[in-house]
Amino acid sequence: MQKVLGDFIHALRHAGLPISPAETLDALHAARLLGLSNPTSLKAGLGMTLAKSLPHQVQFERLFDQFFSINQEHLDEVDGNDRNTSIQTTTQKSSELVTEASSPSQRDHAEPVQSPLGIQLMSGDQANLQIVIASAAEGAGASQMQVFTQKSVVSYRIMQQLGEEQLNNEINKLTRDKENFELVEALRTKQQILRQQVRDYVEQQYLLFSKEKGEQLREDELQKITLSNIDQSDYQRMTRLVQKAAKQLASMHSRRRRITKRGLLDVRKTIAANAAYDGFLFHTKWKSTRIERPKVMVLCDVSGSVSRVSRFLLLFLYSLQDVLPRVRSFVFATDLVEVTDDFKKQDLEIAITSIMSKRANLPTDYGKALDDFKTLALKDIDPKTTVIMLGDARNNHADANSRVWQEVYQHSKRVLWLNPEGRFSWNSGDSIMSHYASYCSRVEHCSSLRDLTRILGSLLKHS
Repeated sequence: MQKVLGDFIHALRHAGLPISPAETLDALHAARLLGLSNPTSLKAGLGMTLAKSLPHQVQFERLFDQFFSINQEHLDEVDGNDRNTSIQTTTQKSSELVTEASSPSQRDHAEPVQSPLGIQLMSGDQANLQIVIASAAEGAGASQMQVFTQKSVVSYRIMQQLGEEQLNNEINKLTRDKENFELVEALRTKQQILRQQVRDYVEQQYLLFSKEKGEQLREDELQKITLSNIDQSDYQRMTRLVQKAAKQLASMHSRRRRITKRGLLDVRKTIAANAAYDGFLFHTKWKSTRIERPKVMVLCDVSGSVSRVSRFLLLFLYSLQDVLPRVRSFVFATDLVEVTDDFKKQDLEIAITSIMSKRANLPTDYGKALDDFKTLALKDIDPKTTVIMLGDARNNHADANSRVWQEVYQHSKRVLWLNPEGRFSWNSGDSIMSHYASYCSRVEHCSSLRDLTRILGSLLKHS
């Protein structure tokens, strides 16, 4: 019982249901009281201990039906305290059934079926066969698959554990005698049916225990892929990943943190706090630093391939509203415009799509864009402002206008440039990265979601 229930809870956790160790113990206690013979009572009892909300309840009921329909024969054995069934014991039972069930012509064969798997197949005992398949699947790692391509490998391992190699040798031996033709054909037919049963069982195990692992691997790989290479079919998935990463960062930095520097005594506050004690220092006050939420201005180059990276950066920043409530956004190709109000008036994704459709994929002129930024926002930059530029610094051989960027750096002192191109491409062709790098606090290569998470996490940590 404990093993079956443990596998079921593993499947629930794999599907995303949060189940604590204490709840696992409660579920095991409920299962012992209710038993495994009544699925309706068991389903209700486990649902009360393992499902915390209506969506969880719906998911629990679906997985319960799927899991226990697969393992029904196994459950019957568990409930009857006869779970230690093996191929050897099954062979003894099956051999008796073969003797009774076989036709007279089969009993008269010179070389009757001797292999354990062959005897099992000829017995026609599907209940025992399902138990044997489940036991072999456990040893073959059916619940540990990572991707769907492993299903054929696991199916092969199960067949080998069941004794298919010995069965094949026996079939080859029986084939030499033409009198065994019907027996050989029967064995081969049952072998094919068994293979299909094993494949079905493995597929069900994959859906229960491994499907989400494949999705997780896919998401892990998407976090590493260059954002400009993201296929259109993955945009929705990538959007969810960006919002998920932003939510995780927000939860880490949502509190206004107060860092006390032990060792730096605040003399004035200490004297004031102990004035009533005739100079005796009963209470000490320490100097402290309060970390405020940063004010952010972000400039996004939306020309060419950079537009895709800009799209996800804007989505990331505006998904951090709990910890970055003061974000002003500017986009440019040639002319720079502020789009902050667009995000206040429209849904986040709709606003980004609208902005990109109007402004993206035009020729780039950093000099003109910086002139516009000076007019719109330079006066509002102070030492508490973090300025982020996302762009590849490819200026079509136009004037860099780096003196404006120098003024931005002098006003802020916290200037971050994110370049989606690899460092080896900087200052090649029409790239003028060297004109701006001297006036940046940090210059980072940023082309993937993992890069965005790392850089923005660092910004929140040290701002």
